[in-house]
Amino acid sequence: MTILWRAAPCLVPLGLVFAVQDRFALSVLAFAAAQALFVAGWDLVGGASGQPTLGHALPLGAGAYFATFVAGWNLAPLPTAVAGGALAGGLAGALQGRLGARLSRLSLAVVTLATAEAAREVSSVFRFVWPGGLVVGGDSGIPMVVYPADEASAARLAAAVLVVGVAALLWIGGSSLGLAMRTVRADDRLAAASGIDVVRVRVLAFVIAGAVAGLAGGLAAAMTGRASPAMLSLEPSLFAFAVASIAGPGTIVGPAAAAYTMTAALQWLDVPGTIRLTLDAALLIAGAFGPSAAAHLRHVRHVSTPVPASSAR
Repeated sequence: MTILWRAAPCLVPLGLVFAVQDRFALSVLAFAAAQALFVAGWDLVGGASGQPTLGHALPLGAGAYFATFVAGWNLAPLPTAVAGGALAGGLAGALQGRLGARLSRLSLAVVTLATAEAAREVSSVFRFVWPGGLVVGGDSGIPMVVYPADEASAARLAAAVLVVGVAALLWIGGSSLGLAMRTVRADDRLAAASGIDVVRVRVLAFVIAGAVAGLAGGLAAAMTGRASPAMLSLEPSLFAFAVASIAGPGTIVGPAAAAYTMTAALQWLDVPGTIRLTLDAALLIAGAFGPSAAAHLRHVRHVSTPVPASSAR
């Protein structure tokens, strides 16, 4: 019941899609829900686990391309193809987690960024013949059958998946695994001394967050009708990092709600990509000097302060 209460703000998007009738507004809300799910996944690994990844776009794009390939080659029904994006995203997250589990936070950010950028470059140059004889790939991406076919159904599906996804992430955050993640974030040496497998916890955070991002990518590709290299670019990862830094990192609901609101506004106003990147940079700067950053710094100072000998005795 506590988890459901904390996830209650995500019921607002679900109510909106039943109240709104305008087709353009519904398409905006559908994309906003998928983006909010993506950011909620980032907050598990970047906020709760304390691993500031700049390559969260890799599982997002992996899920989008997986769903597009499976649906395009008629390997599975469309709903299964979209849901299968979670599998591809989880595998991409496992790769990033394995590569960065023993690295410092700065090195981790660089490595995750490099993996996403490498995937984007490969996807932008790779071309092949699609069913029907159409040459696809490159910067234009790969076409996908739009699912669901109407805007109202798409918006309702995305909003429902957002509620379930956030509730699941909150449950994980409150479990023993979530406690281990927060302990590792606070002090990995203390966590290891307490018997926590630090590497395993860090990798699991990437796998779970990657699966959520992959599901969001599959949804986004199905609703827009295309998987493209833009999904693997820096902008989605930077957006997630920036939003979470000012909306209560590690809370899951805060970053998800902020991402939903901001994405809907940016899509409605059709804000260009260059302005979005500038906004992301401004949010990161604000987050660096915000209350959450100050509280985290005080916490780090507290756990790193040596215990006086008299207190120990």
